[in-house]
This record gives sequence, structure tokens and C-alpha cells, in this order.
Amino acid sequence: MLSTITRILQSKDQRFSNEIVNPEAKRHKSVTFLELELALKEFILIYQNRTILSDAMIVEKAKLLANELSVPEGKLHFSARWLQKFKERNGIRQIKLYGEASSVNENIVIESLPLLQTKCAEYPFDRIYNIDEPGLFYQ
Repeated sequence: MLSTITRILQSKDQRFSNEIVNPEAKRHKSVTFLELELALKEFILIYQNRTILSDAMIVEKAKLLANELSVPEGKLHFSARWLQKFKERNGIRQIKLYGEASSVNENIVIESLPLLQTKCAEYPFDRIYNIDEPGLFYQ
């Protein structure tokens, strides 16, 4: 029977090859799809100061990137738990907006929706773009 020290020494190459992102964690699980992780993190770093990135937007972008990077379907589930762990690994936090960023009068927005819908009805769907989220849902 092997001692604990012997088993640790035998697996030292594997242990040292895994990047430890969160040293406080009791177990360190390596990232399955590192390219996806890095691409999504880069996306967040680029757009974090340009627009408000919701959890749904991050998950949707992760799905698009997974498709582009040929991640096999069924190998990765973009659940709330996955998103939470991704945020923890990469130090991503959600903050509450104050001041001008949170000063939208929702009643005015609701009243203006019919006018916006009327204006948008004049254009075909392929000519309507959401400028607040550039490139996220562009196909």
C-alpha cells in the first residue's frame, strides 16, 4: 500500500500543471475548456465599462463562444452554478448602480414603447440593431 506522500510525489506533474486560481478553495478543479474561459473573460473585460452585462448576456455569449470554439454539445451546461463558479474563478462581481446609471424613469420608458414599436415596424427585422449590446447578438 502506498503512503500519502508517495502518491503525492507520483502525481506531482499533474498537480503542478493545473493553474490554481482560488487558493482558498479546498479542492482545485481544472477548467475543462480553457479557451472558452479565456475568451469569455476577455469579452467581459472589453465590455464591462461600455454596457451593463447581465448574467443572461454572459451565459448567451458563453454559448456563442462555445459554438465558435467547437465545444461538444452536452459537455458543458451553462447553469446558474456554472456562471457562479466562472465569476468566482475570475473575480467578477456584480455591483449596484447609483446616480445617473440608475436614474431611468421607468414610467416614461413604458409610455414610449408604443412609439418605438411603431417606428420599428417601418423597418424590416434585419435592419434593426440594439446599439447598447454591440456584437453580442449580431449574426
